Amino acid sequence: MKNTAVTICLYQAIPKGEACRKQTRPPVQRAKHAIKNTLDRTMSRISGQLFLDHYHYLGANGLLDNSNRGDIAIGVAVEEQLKTAFSPRPAQFMEVGWGELNDDVLGEVNSRCDLFVIGGGGYVFVGGDGSIGRRLSDLSAFSKIKCPIVGFAIGLNRLLHEQPRELDDLPEDTGAKIKQLSDTCRLLSVRDLDTQDLFRRCARRVPELTGDPVLFLHGDQTPGKSSPKRKIGINLAAHGWRAISVLKKLLPAFIPFLRDIVKAYDFELVYFLHHDLERPVVSFLRDQGFRLSVVDAMPRAMLACYADVDFVICQMLHSCIFAANAGTPFLNIAYDRKSLAFASLLGLPQCALPYQEAAPETLRPSFDGLYRERERLSGLIENRLHALEKSSVAFGKQIAALVG
Repeated sequence: MKNTAVTICLYQAIPKGEACRKQTRPPVQRAKHAIKNTLDRTMSRISGQLFLDHYHYLGANGLLDNSNRGDIAIGVAVEEQLKTAFSPRPAQFMEVGWGELNDDVLGEVNSRCDLFVIGGGGYVFVGGDGSIGRRLSDLSAFSKIKCPIVGFAIGLNRLLHEQPRELDDLPEDTGAKIKQLSDTCRLLSVRDLDTQDLFRRCARRVPELTGDPVLFLHGDQTPGKSSPKRKIGINLAAHGWRAISVLKKLLPAFIPFLRDIVKAYDFELVYFLHHDLERPVVSFLRDQGFRLSVVDAMPRAMLACYADVDFVICQMLHSCIFAANAGTPFLNIAYDRKSLAFASLLGLPQCALPYQEAAPETLRPSFDGLYRERERLSGLIENRLHALEKSSVAFGKQIAALVG
């Protein structure tokens, strides 16, 4: 059996074949999208405020919501770690996107696969009212899968555009679904302490704490800093209407803060594009007078670019995860509790703050303190990742032991 390939169904947010795939709309619909998008772009230039409608921007440009570099990176990283865990036994993969477990797909899983892996990310979503996200409607489909099911670095999302529900105050139905998910998984690991606490409370199970898989993804090699000038990486979140609503509230404080530090430190700005919807944000920043180089790359190449900056100021969770992977310290302005949980996982809660606390009088002192300590922070991040990687490798060995 050691030389026989193991076939794994990787159930993930964005399968490789779907990543950044485009879809053109019918001409009349596309024209409507283009008109609205042009009006938004014009208003942004005239007013100095960001006007952006995600629906019309995607439609005008023939885009789908499948370009999140973090979600893409999770799939790549899980596959990389599973190949390592099963080595020297070869591993081959069937990839299925979240929400696509129809009867035909389930039949193929049961006929082909030795293992079914829920591949990380924010698979569990809890709304402000405590309701569980639609992804756990998968539970009935999971009951039809014959091979072992593993939850790999599952995460909890709780958005800050509304008051997030506390974990000690969840509705009975939400708790029951979390318990059912826990019972379904033969093995289970989570990406942060908040998610671990969720399962402890609802399922009385303490999952393995392995961190996000992207923390250990191998990136393209980089020869080192490409220039002697100090560089700051920037990333803002615009991957849906909730994130855009938070961004619009953040920008009046963020723009003067960014001007202030560029002037004080003479930084070169590098924008890390994590989603197609950030392109109009880059245009908006340029309209405000910022000179930006843009990194628009797939995960392995992007990791090398994160190693080329001195510090990162970001919103997307995977922007600070990419930064940590590269040993680059960061300040995250959180739109979701998951970013605060990630900073706490590293033992560096000061590296993230809720967007509601982001004002010029708080952003500048936070940044100055972290930037001064960047070398020490890099060392702390490296030490913490070393411990998490040990846990992740041990969990991979448990997974390999499931398949005879």
